This record gives sequence, C-alpha cells and structure tokens, in this order.
Amino acid sequence: MPQRRILFLDTTRLSAYRCSGGTVDLEGSFVTDAAGLEAFGAYLVRHRNCVFSLLADVSEEGFQAEDIPFTSGKDRKSIITRKLAQFFYNTPLSAAHSHGRLKTGRRDERLLLMALTRPQHFEPWLDLMREMQTILAGVYTLSQVTQRLLPADAPPQLLLVTQTHGGLRQTYFADRQLRFSRLTPLATGTAQEAAVATSSESAKMHQYLSSQRLIDRNRPLATRVFAHPTQVAAMRERCRDSAVLQFEFVDLLQEAKHLGLRTPLADSRAETLFCHLLAQKTPNEQLAPPQDRQFYRLWQTRFFLKAASAIIFVGGLLFAAKQGLELWHIVDVTDKLQQQSRLDQQRYDAMLQALPQIPLSTDNLRAFVDRYQQVEKRAQGPAPLLVQLSRSLDAFPAIALDHIEWKIAEKPDAAPGGASPSPATPETTGGPYAQIVATARLPLGMIGDQRGQLALVADFTKHLGAQANTQAIILQPPVDTQSGKTLKSGDERSSPEAPKFSFRLTRKL
Repeated sequence: MPQRRILFLDTTRLSAYRCSGGTVDLEGSFVTDAAGLEAFGAYLVRHRNCVFSLLADVSEEGFQAEDIPFTSGKDRKSIITRKLAQFFYNTPLSAAHSHGRLKTGRRDERLLLMALTRPQHFEPWLDLMREMQTILAGVYTLSQVTQRLLPADAPPQLLLVTQTHGGLRQTYFADRQLRFSRLTPLATGTAQEAAVATSSESAKMHQYLSSQRLIDRNRPLATRVFAHPTQVAAMRERCRDSAVLQFEFVDLLQEAKHLGLRTPLADSRAETLFCHLLAQKTPNEQLAPPQDRQFYRLWQTRFFLKAASAIIFVGGLLFAAKQGLELWHIVDVTDKLQQQSRLDQQRYDAMLQALPQIPLSTDNLRAFVDRYQQVEKRAQGPAPLLVQLSRSLDAFPAIALDHIEWKIAEKPDAAPGGASPSPATPETTGGPYAQIVATARLPLGMIGDQRGQLALVADFTKHLGAQANTQAIILQPPVDTQSGKTLKSGDERSSPEAPKFSFRLTRKL
C-alpha cells in the first residue's frame, strides 16, 4: 500500500502532511511563487508513488440547496451536471451531496451543491500535479471533514466553530447534514483575537441563517467551539450565552485523542486534526474534475490487478501446500503399508518354516489337493440325482420305474441320434458327473394313445431337467416314430404289454 499524504491548501500557502498510524507529520510548506512551485515540484518527484488528497480551507466557497426529481444512473448524473453548471458555471471544482429524499409531495431528492468559486487559486498547484502525473485522489473542503466532529447527541441545529491558520470557520449543520460553511480570516491568530471573532462571527452567522429562514429567529442556536485547553478561558470570557447563541466549549486535545490522533496540538489551530480525519475516512464526494484524477484511476486499476494477482498467488501457494500435505500423507501411508506387508510376509515365511516338512514338491502337492477335491466331490455319489428322480416320479405317479443303472464319470456321454435332451444342460467342462440310465413304463391304459404317451414322456423329461446343471435325455421313446421300422399287427401277441421308454439323467457334482 502506498503512503497517504494530505496537501492542506489555505489562502497563503500549501502544506504537505504525511499521515500514518494516527500520526501526522508536516513535510513542507510552499507559497504561490516561482520558488514555492519549484520546491513543490521537487517534493512531488520525491513522492511520485504516493496517493495525495487536496484539502482546501479557503473562503471562496459556494453552497446551494436544490431539489431534483428522484432518478438514478445517467439521468441523475446529467441533472446534477446541469445544476452545477447553472449555479457554479465559472469553476470545475464542484460536487453534489445528497441529503436524501423529501417526505412529502413527489418525494424529490434534496441536494447540497458545493463549489470552490475561485479556481485560479488552485490552478498552479493542480497544473503542476497534472504535469508530474501525481496520483490525486480528489479535492475536498474543510467543511466536508468537519462533519466528523459532530457529537453523537447533536441537536437538530448546530454551529461548529474551528480554527486553522486560514482563520475562523463556522459550519452549520441541520439534522446532522452539512448546510453552510464560512471562513473568516484572522489578522494575528492570537487567542484574544480568536475569542472576539468567535463571538462576533457567530452572531453574524445567526443573523444570516435566520434571514435565509434556515433557523428560527427567536430560538437560540447551539454553538460548539473547539479550543485548546490553554485558550478556553479567553473564549469563555468573550463568548457568553445570549438569547440567540448558546456556547459549548470542547477540549480540542481530548477530542483529537478520542478521534485517534497521536500527534499533539500546540494551539487551537487544528490543521493536523483535519488531515488525520481526511486520511482516516475519505468523504464520498470530491470536487476535482475527472482529468485531474486520471492517474488515480490508473493507480486503482493497477492496485486491483496486483491485489488479484497476490490473491491468486496466495491461493496457489495454499493449494500447493494442501497438495503437498496430501502427498506427504499418501507417502506416509504407503510406507506404513509396505512395512506391514513386509511384516506379514515375514510372519507368513515364519509360519511356513514352522510347518512340518512334506516330501512333496509344490506341483505334486497341488495335484494331490486337486485329486482330493475330485474324490470329495465323488463321495456324494448319485444321491442328489436319485432324490431329483424320486421327486419327478412323485410328480408323475402314472410312470413306473423298472430298471436303473448309475455311474460317476468325468465326462457325460454324448446324446444318441434322435434323442431329445431337456432344455437345461450341464456344463461340459470340469467333472465329475453323476449319471443314471433308467427304464420306465407307462400305464396299460395308454396303449392305444400314442400321442398321450409322447406328451407324458415329454413332460416327465422336462421336469427331470428343470434343475441347473442337469440333463435329461430320452434314449428309447415309448412309440417308435422312425419311418424305416416294420409295422406289426396287435394280434401276434398273446397279451398286451405296457408302453416302455428309457432315459438318461446326468448332473454335475
């Protein structure tokens, strides 16, 4: 952040102050002549990277209250520009301060138009600052800064009286809003002269305000006088309460301390305090034209860009730190896992060493285990398959079983030609398999119903092969449907026989 410097301009000279941490130091005073301007130019060169604010304490000030329609944006700016040109057409140093909206009628916006009506007094200094490309934040008046001196319990109408090297300033506030300010030059600046001027000029201010109907003529005006403790007695002697004025004297040193000023004040002249107040809190409105503040705008843009770059850089550092911490955590966890893996391997090796030695190689042991697993699978025999067959026979009580053979094989037999397998077939890889070959007969009453015989056998075969990894195949149907067989008469048999068929049931163990 650049240092903040205040240029205090009165009717006789321009003083440069450096404000930092509540202290205000005078760095130079310059008069309006060739030597003074040259010295001021050298001062600007030495502090070309500083931000300056010009605080004016001159008597050539203008104030005008005006009501405008409530607008915003470009329309409001256009109206204010036109009003300022109408009332202060001969000066570019002007501004408008809003007092808010009226509570009656159209609720127009009330403005206080302010201007420094003698721009010739400022031109030499502003031209030099413009030539030196000085970073000028703005031009402000002492009356704007005086508002910071209002007490928390300020009456609706209050007159503040302060003193500077330029003279005695009376600033009038109504409802805590600035309405008018006036500077009275002092010849010597002594305590006695200041006391006499305070009494007389306050009375004149009351007459002016009452003539403008800003205050009630018959009501006393509260007047708050800021004075050094050594000069309060002289003020009290000259400034006495009357029917139109009620004086209140404020200890300037205590007020300055309360406002955070660390630089001591030697007398009632409070330029140092006003510079501190301006550096502490800048008013919202300033009077300099845009061309005098162009380098301040450039500085603001550069400052915001640098601030954004710094924020991005810090954010990048924080992100990199976060990533670094996460990487460190991952590396630490990886090291712990590797250590645990080594410990587990050592524990496993120790357990293997503790086992009794087997006179078999790893391959032979693996083959032995595989053979054991195969034997274990064969141990259950055809029992599951027989259970499945019995359930199917229970479901088809008309079918009777005549003969059954079973075996355990590594591979199921191939289906004979013309045999009809069930929809569910066992896997063809990896035995062993349990296999049943059985002969069954149908009821004697179905001898003449060949279609019924085939349908019953088909349903029975489907029920047998309904389980997974099971295959049911008809080896010999009850009716020979092949076209190459010789037809025989039923009279050749002495007695009828029940239709028979054979099937094979295979299931993976």
